[in-house]
Amino acid sequence: MLSSRAVAAIKDAWSNPKHPCAFTSVANVHNFLKPRFKNLKYDQVEKVLEDVESFTLHRPTRKKFPRLKTMAAGVYTQLQIDLADMSKYKTHNDGTTFLLTIMDIFSRRLFVKPLKSKGGKEVASALSQIFEEMGSTPITVYSDEGKEFYNTEVSRLFKKEGVKHISPKSDLKCAVVERANRTLKTRLAKFMTQKYNYRYINVLQSVVKGINNSVNRGIGKKPVDVENGDFIVPFPDHSGARIKYQLGDHVRISAKKGNFDKGYEQGWTTEVYVISRVIPRKPVVYNLVDTNGEEIDGIFYTRELTKCTYDPDAVYRIEKVLDTRVWKGKKQSLVKWEGYPESFASWINTDSMISI
Repeated sequence: MLSSRAVAAIKDAWSNPKHPCAFTSVANVHNFLKPRFKNLKYDQVEKVLEDVESFTLHRPTRKKFPRLKTMAAGVYTQLQIDLADMSKYKTHNDGTTFLLTIMDIFSRRLFVKPLKSKGGKEVASALSQIFEEMGSTPITVYSDEGKEFYNTEVSRLFKKEGVKHISPKSDLKCAVVERANRTLKTRLAKFMTQKYNYRYINVLQSVVKGINNSVNRGIGKKPVDVENGDFIVPFPDHSGARIKYQLGDHVRISAKKGNFDKGYEQGWTTEVYVISRVIPRKPVVYNLVDTNGEEIDGIFYTRELTKCTYDPDAVYRIEKVLDTRVWKGKKQSLVKWEGYPESFASWINTDSMISI
């Protein structure tokens, strides 16, 4: 158990700019204080700093780490879908603005439909045509949270066909179909360069056929040659799983960032979540709920989470005031808290707000 003196020293070493280790890392703070506190351990420093917002929001994030392999139970049981933006070539390709790409996870077979818009009606029609080509409907479809996939028409189609629609919360989202998009657009770009023009629509399906007849490195086979039973789905391996977080721990989620985002900007969500389930696979993954108890879709890897302290009575930043009222003689403001969705908005006494 750390003494209050040691705790205060750790927080001061982190937050006081006069110290060379201020706002750097756990290791630097630990090394700075070791001469004063001989028995001070790295883990103790880290635990104290988890109570400091400027530490947890700006911890280094790691994008490359072991992940669960993307697998499916059989052909056409699980699909990933996405839109490839081809608007720059629109005038040369009969008004085609987007390509709807559908990837079967099991066989890695690619289906592509040209679209003139990403309206719900056109997307739903294209998906219905793909299902007919497959000869069956999938159990699960994964996509990002774009409105082209979350609308009345697409929802109606999925409900009619009994399809479960999921949007992964991982920063990689639907990595398999996104990688296929890259392959498709690269091949089309090379074709257009070869022909000295921007018209690709006449050979689109030939290019798709070529991709499906090429060996996919992820499965080691040509997608067109894959049949049910070709790949065995292994039982989850729970041996030697290293569990870092426990049920009830408060954590932040790694913020989604692009390849060229500045590393010094906030790398973790302001909103705090709670570990609701530990799944001891290799690697270990977790389910989360928010502080209202609402489930968060998807699973999260250890590297996508950082532990923090949550105090509902602490001082929180206000993003904006949504409304005002007088309640029992007191002026109150409905405020949206910075980093939290509007479902967390709450009424507070206006005179309790602090300007900083």
